[in-house]
Amino acid sequence: MDVKDYEEELKNYSIEVINWLISKGVKPYDAQDVVQDVFIKMLETDLFIPPSRLRSWMYRVSLNIYIDLYRRDKKYQIILDSLKKEFHEIEIKEPKTMDINPFIKQLNTEEQELLKNYYYDEMSVKEIAKLKNYSESKVKTSLFRSRKKLKKLLKESNTDLSEWKL
Repeated sequence: MDVKDYEEELKNYSIEVINWLISKGVKPYDAQDVVQDVFIKMLETDLFIPPSRLRSWMYRVSLNIYIDLYRRDKKYQIILDSLKKEFHEIEIKEPKTMDINPFIKQLNTEEQELLKNYYYDEMSVKEIAKLKNYSESKVKTSLFRSRKKLKKLLKESNTDLSEWKL
């Protein structure tokens, strides 16, 4: 038997084994993966299986590889199920939100406008500088001071900032 005939038998047996696995309830893509693993095993072990034993060897090895795959998937599913259970047992706390408008109103008009432009209108420092006819460094400094002043107002009101999403 020459190499081409041997390859042809391998191809025919692989199709046969894939169809056999599918008939036993294995998903088609899993069956193809199993047969591919059979060929890898054959190459890794550098085996030459005589043509008379090739078919039975492929069936046996395919079955063993599928059983290993099934066990691995079953273990993964058990792990996933336990993780899902743990996840559902965890109480997820949403951050609280608060209305900071009363505190912002305590700032001067310029500070209010800067914070509004930057946070609510989502303008960049460059855009605010152009709008106000300020330098970018002045806008950055003014924003820093406005935030600092707002934080101070919040602290003075005895607001616990750690549990609030601002």
